[in-house]
Amino acid sequence: MLSRVANRLYWSARYLERSEGLARMINAYTHFILDTPRSSGAGWDVLIKIIDAEPVYFSRYTKLTEQNVIKFLLADEENLASLKASVSFARENMRTTRDVLPEEAWELVNELHLYTKLNVEQAVKRKGRYDFSEEIVLRNMQIDGLFDGSMNRDHSFEFIRLGRYLERCDMATRITDVGIAALQEKEGNDVNLEMSLWANLLASLSATSAYRREVGPIIEPHEATNFIFNYPDFPRSVRYCLDRVERVIRGFKNNEASVASLEKMYAKLDRFDAKRLSDEQIHRVIDQIQLELNRLNTTIASTWFFPESK
Repeated sequence: MLSRVANRLYWSARYLERSEGLARMINAYTHFILDTPRSSGAGWDVLIKIIDAEPVYFSRYTKLTEQNVIKFLLADEENLASLKASVSFARENMRTTRDVLPEEAWELVNELHLYTKLNVEQAVKRKGRYDFSEEIVLRNMQIDGLFDGSMNRDHSFEFIRLGRYLERCDMATRITDVGIAALQEKEGNDVNLEMSLWANLLASLSATSAYRREVGPIIEPHEATNFIFNYPDFPRSVRYCLDRVERVIRGFKNNEASVASLEKMYAKLDRFDAKRLSDEQIHRVIDQIQLELNRLNTTIASTWFFPESK
């Protein structure tokens, strides 16, 4: 496979997964805010901090309001990490790799792009946000299903799977960080609000039923955090995603540096237990995993997409 084709497939999958992750995260936090008294101190700046976008945000906006934050994350074309930009980048990468993908893939991604373009501004308002977010998630799941159900298990499929699970792992840590940051900013210790927050976060990962079957009917913050990080059989947990990434990478040549990066993240997961860690310590672990994910992304690019000439 040509390295440029592999690179575009990988990033098509990452951008699609990113658009779905943003929709899930924003939807969950919106529900939390609706259940939270204004006096609690919870604010929309949490979402900007979680994606490390404060410099970019304040270069575009002067105030941290709900409308500004949601527009920045969903619809701002100048924000290259917005949902709208992610869908556009996914479409462009897929347009140039159509010959190695199912015919329906281009149609579905193009329809996702058109839907986003026509409806994203309405999602800035609360009234249209839920329906828009749910539609983005459902369309992405349809595209994932097409790949899983109709592609040969060749290098094209493997690079799509690599990009999907790396991005999904990153978004799982960020969604968890939303919960940690929101609780740190909230005044007081309202157990009902904590349960509401984590119930929404689990729902944003489609994890509620799986959590209740594995852990129990009561949603506890520490148990929910451990589930999202370490439950090996849930497809959106950090450990599950890393397992899938490892399976792909071990099937490639020259994988030593990438495997070493994965082993560092596994070591952090093996020692992770939210019950024994403070919120600040959990946040630091999340930062460390995200940094290692960035290093792994760089290693993947330098090994298989843009290898140095010998």
